Amino acid sequence: MDFPIKEEIKAFLVRLWFSGVVCYLVLWGSNVSNDFLDLMLLLPLAHFVCDLIIVNPLVRGFFKTRLSLQKKYSQMNSFQRIKIWLYTFAEDGVAVLITIGIYEGINRLIIFIANLDKTAVPFAVEPFGYAFIFTLVYYFFYWIKYRFVLRFLQGRTDDNDI
Repeated sequence: MDFPIKEEIKAFLVRLWFSGVVCYLVLWGSNVSNDFLDLMLLLPLAHFVCDLIIVNPLVRGFFKTRLSLQKKYSQMNSFQRIKIWLYTFAEDGVAVLITIGIYEGINRLIIFIANLDKTAVPFAVEPFGYAFIFTLVYYFFYWIKYRFVLRFLQGRTDDNDI
């Protein structure tokens, strides 16, 4: 099955926009960033709900991407739905952790190079930067999922239809 690159780019932009919205509403619109435990529970939960209810149905319905290979929810049994939900939540949680780690690493590098105060935040979280980093991390997992996992599960040896 051939997936046009333009469709994948459009899906990337949709996911990028909604990741920015989650950052704007959750990180900027609440005090969740003051407590790390709340941040690590609510931010992945917000991404999970946004992915499950808005982004994945939009991408699956409007674009011809690898996400279209999954069954529709109406065709799945309850166990398959729960598996998809748990995987999506875990994927969003790990992507949030890596995104926060990237922000922390960039800030520490800037502080080290510029010899700034240790409490300074030179690269603060803002919606576009967060959305770009989160979406890149998300698409890294997307690539792993469809490159290796589906190949293993479906027993395919060629890369043309993955």
